[in-house]
Amino acid sequence: MKTLFRNLLSIIRRYKTATILNVIGLSVALAAFMIIMIQVDFERSYDRCHPTAERVFRLDLKNSGFFSSILPRAFIEDFLVSSPHIVNGTLLCPFVGELYFTITKDDEKVGFKETMQTCHPEIVSVFDFPIIEGDGECLKDPEKVIIPESMARKMFGEKSAIGKTIHSEGLIWTKNVGDNKSMDYIVGAVYRDFPENTQLRNVIYSAIDDSYGKTDFDQSNFICYVLLDDASVADDVADNFNKNFDFNNIGRVDEQIKLTPLTDIYYNDQHFDGTVFRCGDASLTRLLIGIAFLILIIAGINYTNFSNAMTPMRMKSVNTQKVFGATNTLIRSSLLTEAAVISLFSWLVSLLIVSTVNEYNRLTFIDADITLSHNVIVVMFTGLIALLTGIVAGLYPSRYIVSFPAALVLKGSFGLSPKGRVFRTLLVGFQFVISMTLIIVALFMQLQNNYMMKYSLGFDKDQIVVVELSYDIFNKHGRTYSNELKTYPGIEDVAFASQKIGSQDNYSTFTADYKDRRFQYFMLMVSPNFLQTMGIKVNDGRNFTEADVDVDYPTCVFNKKAMEDLELEIGLFDYYNTYQANIVGFTEDFKITSMRKGESYICFFASDLNLPVSYVRLKAGTDFRESVSHIRKTLKKIDPSYPFKIEFYDEIFDHLYQKETAVRSMVTLFSILAVMISIVGVFGLVMFDSEYRRKEIGVRKVFGSTTREVLALFNKVYLKIVSICFVIAAPIAYYFVNKWMEGFTYRTPLHWWVFAFSFVIVVAITLLTVTIQNKRAADTNPLECIK
Repeated sequence: MKTLFRNLLSIIRRYKTATILNVIGLSVALAAFMIIMIQVDFERSYDRCHPTAERVFRLDLKNSGFFSSILPRAFIEDFLVSSPHIVNGTLLCPFVGELYFTITKDDEKVGFKETMQTCHPEIVSVFDFPIIEGDGECLKDPEKVIIPESMARKMFGEKSAIGKTIHSEGLIWTKNVGDNKSMDYIVGAVYRDFPENTQLRNVIYSAIDDSYGKTDFDQSNFICYVLLDDASVADDVADNFNKNFDFNNIGRVDEQIKLTPLTDIYYNDQHFDGTVFRCGDASLTRLLIGIAFLILIIAGINYTNFSNAMTPMRMKSVNTQKVFGATNTLIRSSLLTEAAVISLFSWLVSLLIVSTVNEYNRLTFIDADITLSHNVIVVMFTGLIALLTGIVAGLYPSRYIVSFPAALVLKGSFGLSPKGRVFRTLLVGFQFVISMTLIIVALFMQLQNNYMMKYSLGFDKDQIVVVELSYDIFNKHGRTYSNELKTYPGIEDVAFASQKIGSQDNYSTFTADYKDRRFQYFMLMVSPNFLQTMGIKVNDGRNFTEADVDVDYPTCVFNKKAMEDLELEIGLFDYYNTYQANIVGFTEDFKITSMRKGESYICFFASDLNLPVSYVRLKAGTDFRESVSHIRKTLKKIDPSYPFKIEFYDEIFDHLYQKETAVRSMVTLFSILAVMISIVGVFGLVMFDSEYRRKEIGVRKVFGSTTREVLALFNKVYLKIVSICFVIAAPIAYYFVNKWMEGFTYRTPLHWWVFAFSFVIVVAITLLTVTIQNKRAADTNPLECIK
């Protein structure tokens, strides 16, 4: 054993660079593996943080789509009393939105923008809220709220939040109904913040007004969660309701319900954009797992090649031990122990790498908390994987090293034996296939992201600044705000809308009947100057006028897609039940959803009430910084406490495509790591090949070969290897890219040059590595090489 370790130290001293690079490669691979598995564990454990998770289900209609999970309140109320197996149930309204709240601190008004969700008081029991202060039953009082611990600290510091008052600066549509106009809410309980991997958000929860929509089967605004006495009765509960409920009440005679387990929602809701339900793609999770193990395999291959290449230098020691009575089993065990020790050392280094990355928060595309102390199971699992990697990587070399007679050692030809060369070539080839596949996939992901960001949406997003106001600020000061902004010469106009267009895949949706056809469409309330401000052209009919906000019938403009598909015509139509609106025009094509979705039917309604999102159009050449400064000053004059946010469409699209950007960043980073680790393998392999072939190089130079010809000889071999690997990698990459692109209605073409570019990149890096490594041997005096 001492002899083996002494020989190992000798090799490390002799080939210090290659040894260090291999250890670094394995450490980086283990760090990448650990980070990926932490993210995978984060996604696979979605919603399992709740003690009741296994018995909680979401009420869904069987027909898939956004409104299969967003339901009318009356429908939910009927379901909640339909079975004795329902221990507790709650509705939840996710559309109350981000509201403007104020508190009084040191006799000054301090403003916050926080999201509120209204619900039944039973929500605390359904999810077993982790109440850390106050009474979880407080929601039975309509003037009480419960807030997360982080919000309590932000608003009230280290003081207790219980009993403190928060004031809503506007009416809340699911609470302030009838005579209930109170806008002061008392904090009745504080709950520990939920982790990010759950459908429940860290928001303000308050009881919905008891009378709001309780008998309404038409307006779909709510989610329903139920806690069953036993998870196994879920199908029975659904079947019982399906048999006894009259689905004519919701206008869907052939409809039925199903109960979706809470823990299945994350991977089942891929058709959502994440604004209501957090969702993920199981295939992408599997892809990440695959990448994690592939990176580890590449690093393991490096170690195996490195060990194989060292075999000739260790054969003398091995055969000496055989002479003195050491058995093959003992020698193999020693070599395996050595490999395991190196892998475990690399694992320790990988812990340092992950801790450093976490400390500086560099991986912004990772949702999970990668703090090692919070992921002990994954850390220990990675340690076990490191041990197994070392053993597996050292298994073949440890068997191979004792299988040759001493005569072969004396001849010094092991390194050039056909069997050894083929084995090492296959391993390096496998690395090249993985690297090129990942590069091609990463490049197409980047192209798709660029395509989505630069796609022409049909409105002038580049000159638009978006500022969200509160309902109260708009209704009371909207005109003042607009007029004050337009005093700045760089601001051309200011328009308003009920929602932020281009920020999500679903908006306020209505169902209408027209010419015996039922259809759904997005309805956006806008100011009369909205279309002109946004640069959306009206091709047929006319644009809005100021007079359109004060007419007998609401005035609306549909998009071209709706006009062509539905054969809409200018004039009156029933926009909701028997309520009528007047169509006055049709716009050209434009898009307000992501590239994941196809074209939608869109209708703009002219209004001058409740339009909190302002769109500020800047003139060409305007100084953006000065314009933003003017907007800030204007808002401060109107309400110094209001925590406003000023956005450009680049930021809005970054948020819209956040998940795609995160996946692209992950795949790109780990692809680069895979290539780097592969090149480390090539580096070590070429170094030892050049050592074994020094005599051949010397003979060739004696017979007249130039340094360039010698280098060309070596490069030709690796060019052939890379070319064969590319032929294998290209169709594999094409398959995965094509599958990923299926998630987008609008997609970038599968350009041939991407494949060629990845091939050129890998060839260039490989040949550069081979040239640098072999140049020293090629420049050496041929007499020294032969000697």
